[in-house]
Amino acid sequence: MKHLTREEKRQKAHIIKNTAFMLGCAIKCAPFSLFIIYLSYVAENIYYAVVVNVMLLETALSVIEGNGTFTEFAIKIVILILGKLLVDLLGYINVFTIRIKFEIKCESYINALIFKKAQEVELGCYENPEFFDKYNRATWVVDKSGFKRIIEGSAWTLGSVCSLVLLVSYLISIDPILLIFLICPLAVIGFRVIKNNLELEKEEAMTPFEREKDYVRRTILLKDFAKEIKTTNIFVVLEKRFRKAIEKNINVIKKYGWKIALIECISDYFAEIIPVTGGFVYGCYRLLVVGDLPISEFSVLVSAITTCRNKLNQLAFYFAMQQKHCLWVQNLRDFLNYEPKIKSGELIPDEFESLEFKNVSFRYTENSDYILKNVSFKLEKGQTMAVVGQNGAGKTTLSKLIMRFYDVTEGEILYNGINIKEYDVLKYREKFASVFQDYRVFAMTVAENVLTEEVSDESKETVVKALKLAGAYDKIGSLPLKEDSLLTKEFDKDGVLLSGGETQKVTIARLFARDFDVAVLDEPSSALDPVAESKMYDSLLEGTKGKTVIYISHRLSSATRSDIILVFNKGTLEEIGSHEELMKNDGYYCEMFTLQASGYKGGVAE
Repeated sequence: MKHLTREEKRQKAHIIKNTAFMLGCAIKCAPFSLFIIYLSYVAENIYYAVVVNVMLLETALSVIEGNGTFTEFAIKIVILILGKLLVDLLGYINVFTIRIKFEIKCESYINALIFKKAQEVELGCYENPEFFDKYNRATWVVDKSGFKRIIEGSAWTLGSVCSLVLLVSYLISIDPILLIFLICPLAVIGFRVIKNNLELEKEEAMTPFEREKDYVRRTILLKDFAKEIKTTNIFVVLEKRFRKAIEKNINVIKKYGWKIALIECISDYFAEIIPVTGGFVYGCYRLLVVGDLPISEFSVLVSAITTCRNKLNQLAFYFAMQQKHCLWVQNLRDFLNYEPKIKSGELIPDEFESLEFKNVSFRYTENSDYILKNVSFKLEKGQTMAVVGQNGAGKTTLSKLIMRFYDVTEGEILYNGINIKEYDVLKYREKFASVFQDYRVFAMTVAENVLTEEVSDESKETVVKALKLAGAYDKIGSLPLKEDSLLTKEFDKDGVLLSGGETQKVTIARLFARDFDVAVLDEPSSALDPVAESKMYDSLLEGTKGKTVIYISHRLSSATRSDIILVFNKGTLEEIGSHEELMKNDGYYCEMFTLQASGYKGGVAE
């Protein structure tokens, strides 16, 4: 079973640094609220631990013994009542107003940091499971109320420390020997840390099995898999996997459960039996044998030791919790401190003139195979280029390199004769309009999906024009709210669910709704039938007149209308030329085209 790594142990040691990071965020976005929260917890701790359990009790017993006056007692009662009102007022303000606004502001601030960094990191990070897990864990600070727990934990810890200092000072004034019985509860912190380490190991060991359970739950509940589940026996396989994951989790719990129980038992011994029993026996010795301890002081002594014990236990508990929650913060900090590998240059790109690949090779990781090998070609302004080849030939990777989602492993890509690394990456990407094969629509209106920005009355005409060019307006125009219709039922039961082809047309409309120099279309017709595909290419040719267009597809219908065709085979540029030239060559392209053409002649639609 895997144990905590050195990195994870290092993270756990940074409780102070991670708590300080959270406090720094809180000070930036809500300093006054943070002050009220701390004041509330400190006042509450001191009031109940010191004022009620020690001062009031001592005064009452002194009056009973005849060592004080009723007037003194009455004055302290008034102070007690006023103190209670003040503590409750601070508490109510904290809970019902300050803390709510504080949480909203701080969570908004943290989310803004996460969103900003998510925009900066390269696409490869989302395809890296380890990084993506860290990204998800970074959101736990917000999603699991980690921010709130850390701030409240640190505030309660400060309040406990303040009250503990006052209680210890009082006990020392009675007898310094009493400190001996307060040392044992300090050991509880160590036991809590050991217990917390075991629980973290247990959670880590259970994580892969919990992931399997979550996958089965999601798969059974998602509409995407409903047809396969209802028409096959895959449900039996899923159920068996679910039960197996549960059994493995039970085995993990058995392994760690008895250890955690033993540590908890020892912890309780040091926290409960030694300080309370020891302090009580020593107090009895002073009271009954030595005779130098009044009954009032004896009672207050027992109360103070019990309260100290409780405070030390609380400190141990909050220390362990801070340790756990600070792991979330460490993930957040690691994510925010990540330096993107795609570094932006300083040049602002001019109007597009040419795009050139010079001996470009690419692989996703150092240990993986090359996806593209020694690719060279040049695209001039106004040309239409088709990139064709079988699935897995490297076509989509080519589009990712053009958009600079990744940097090349070898060689270089030139925009207007200059390496694209020299350009400001955002300004460079603005020169391109893209439609990807894994297209997505957002749970927003059709107009917002087309413009991918705020929609104004003036921009509605652009939306309608773009939908018409994409061949989507017949469907959208038939809806009651037309382009203002909300897509998906994520937030509205009356939301519109489009077919795959209709959805793809809406995403293609994004192309016609913006100004661009180069269009990059990665499998733009994957969800369309041959007739719709032909109409779409007619619209694309009409809407992109004077523009430079790159079509990426395993279908070859787009190739016949292109100036240049790049034919890829297993990552290499097998052939390059026009449709007529490649057909005359009678090579790989001619073979693919002939096969597809015969399929259509036989009535087979891909």
